[in-house]
Amino acid sequence: LMTQHSLRPRDVSGIKEKREPVYQISTLQSLILGNYYGCLYIEDLLKHGDTGIGTFHAVAGELIVIDGHCYRILADGSVLEAQPLDTTPFASIAYLEEGHTIKFGAMATAEALREALDDSIELLGPNSMYVVRIDGYFNRVAARTELYQHEPYKPFAKVLETDERRFAFENIEGSLVCFYFPPFMDGVNTPGWHFHFINAARTLGGHVFDVDMVRGTATLNKTDRFILDLPSNQAFQYADLANASKDDIHKVEQGGGD
Repeated sequence: LMTQHSLRPRDVSGIKEKREPVYQISTLQSLILGNYYGCLYIEDLLKHGDTGIGTFHAVAGELIVIDGHCYRILADGSVLEAQPLDTTPFASIAYLEEGHTIKFGAMATAEALREALDDSIELLGPNSMYVVRIDGYFNRVAARTELYQHEPYKPFAKVLETDERRFAFENIEGSLVCFYFPPFMDGVNTPGWHFHFINAARTLGGHVFDVDMVRGTATLNKTDRFILDLPSNQAFQYADLANASKDDIHKVEQGGGD
């Protein structure tokens, strides 16, 4: 028998017919512990979005996806377009659609930019995920990439101590690809903002430490849907993922030199 309560209409005001997700292959904990085995072809990664960040097999360079193209950042900060059968051990990607547009003036540091973006998502809901692309002109972008690793793989924090390569670009036009993950997703990905950069000519880029932006225009997309695709390799299946330290996660974001 149906009760009177069960006959009440559901509140469906929050239900959306179209919900584009953030798709992610593997977890940050797995990468931190040294699982650098490529487990997804780039051609398959690009089936899930046109805007993304990550790394390549053996952490051989930072990965950035923009306008549906995937690029690898080499040791000197130069860029090559990735091949379809290149692989990634860890990446996040989504479709960037028409969303909220934000006009930025001068932002002297990455921290100032993060705070401005935080103000925007505070109004929209900080427990969702956000994908942002900022096209602008920069006085300076400080960035990094990493060198190809050989087995047995070291933890990522150890890789950064010896095989991180840093560089800076000055007076440059380009784009920041930015992902935000809420604090409750800590470990699955980096909580807060994570920035990668590529110039307008698609010849220079990297994982971003700091920026001095003259001006920029951001497209901001909010999503409340997340697809996590787990690797099937033994390095993932038997890893003690809970042992990925928060200090090491911080080093991966801020770099081995900090």
